[in-house]
Amino acid sequence: MKKNGILQFLCIVALAGLSVGAMAVICKNMDDKKSQEALAQSEVILYEGPASLRDATEEDLKNASEAGRDISLLHCTDTFVTVNGADCYVYDTNVNHTRQWVGNYCPPMSRTPITYFDFSGTVEIQVTVPDIELENVKISPLSYGIEPQLDKDAHTVTFRVDTPDSYTIQFNNSPERALHIFANAIELDLPDFDDPNVIYIGPGEWNIESIMLKKGQTLYLAGGSVVHGIVNANFESDITVRGHGILDCSHLEGWQGRTAYIPLKFDHCRNVAIRDIIVLNANAWACQAYDSTDGVIDGVKIITARPNGDGISLQSCQNYQVKNCFVRSWDDSLVVKNYDVNSNGIIFSHMQLWTDFAQSMEVGYETNKGNKEDSSITDIVFEDITVLNNFHKPVISVHNGDDALLDNIVFRDIVVEHEEVGSGDADEMPYLIDINIMQNSNWSTTKERGKIQNVIIENVTFLDGVENASRIQGFDDEHKVENVVITNLYMFGKKITGAEDGKFEIESETVSGVEFH
Repeated sequence: MKKNGILQFLCIVALAGLSVGAMAVICKNMDDKKSQEALAQSEVILYEGPASLRDATEEDLKNASEAGRDISLLHCTDTFVTVNGADCYVYDTNVNHTRQWVGNYCPPMSRTPITYFDFSGTVEIQVTVPDIELENVKISPLSYGIEPQLDKDAHTVTFRVDTPDSYTIQFNNSPERALHIFANAIELDLPDFDDPNVIYIGPGEWNIESIMLKKGQTLYLAGGSVVHGIVNANFESDITVRGHGILDCSHLEGWQGRTAYIPLKFDHCRNVAIRDIIVLNANAWACQAYDSTDGVIDGVKIITARPNGDGISLQSCQNYQVKNCFVRSWDDSLVVKNYDVNSNGIIFSHMQLWTDFAQSMEVGYETNKGNKEDSSITDIVFEDITVLNNFHKPVISVHNGDDALLDNIVFRDIVVEHEEVGSGDADEMPYLIDINIMQNSNWSTTKERGKIQNVIIENVTFLDGVENASRIQGFDDEHKVENVVITNLYMFGKKITGAEDGKFEIESETVSGVEFH
């Protein structure tokens, strides 16, 4: 090639490179423009917290029991959130990182920030944590694939979301001071507040000892409201509890084995719907239905920190749908039990769980506490569940502590982002999955034992954690675990194709029909 030809060729290559670079800049500018347009077209509703809530101080953030410091719901002062540039009010509530039982019912509690807002479209969220030297952040659920922008100098985390859901940010691989963001869809079907059957509670802080609902009533907690009290109904029907406000029980002393004041308690009821509200600081478990039918629990957010702080406990219930909820609990997150009549037709779906203590998804132990004939728990489904953290006992458990028949229990489409099963005082039950028939001095009521049959575990993935064993164990050759089918179980990057492969302890004398696919 002649010299002039070489020069021409190099010029063409250079111009092509410039063109590619220019096109990249143009594409980036177009993407930025589209992105800004998407933000401009979004709608955001923010709620100011009650002015009466006190600012959290350094003393308030100490790890101490309820006897050692004020556990009131407070205004957070070390974590700041903006949504599309506007300030979002941040609360400071109680959580519990203790992984062992405390005999005096007063374990040390920590605090963590939460915030909430409503939106449609795409929003940009910026979180500022001046007191944290940011090295990395984790935004859950991981399935959204959110890649935040980190500014270590400014102590900020910036990211965008376009789907109403709960989002949790953990800083520097630590559960301490994790931020829970409840990004709600905008309410479109508000009740008629002039209707005499609608009880409206507006923004602000309210001290209400107890709200007892009657047939046909709707309780609405407006965004920006904090209600200190409990909501109950007995032998009623056609009740709704809804809204984007907070139900808080931090003013109540912990139950300490004496009296449980359950924030949401519906016994012997039919057709109860609980939607969207936030429940904090229960003095024991947070949401209970007992001997109730045809219920819906949708979009509820729960954080508990005190002993016996079960999230959602359904006892002797039929035909319940529990969906789109966030539960962080200091006891079982989701649990089904028999205290009276039989349980059946209960579906938990599209849930996020963070279990600081006990089990994430539990059937049992009390399977016939009422000592009824032919007791059974049947057709129970846990599906589309994300477990953000599980720090104590099994993630998945079926425990028959009485003489009931447990039949058709399904765990499907579950992702466990992180677990540390067996930590704290759970060293006697360090199982990732536990299916067991036993007699337990704490929980068993009946003398005879029962059976467990037809358990399906399908499309379950453990991403990170302690590679512990799992257990399948019956009681004797008459009270057995039968027909357990495990399909597409992945543990820490490996598909489990057999008992040995997955560290399953299977007692051959009391178990039959276990299959891996």
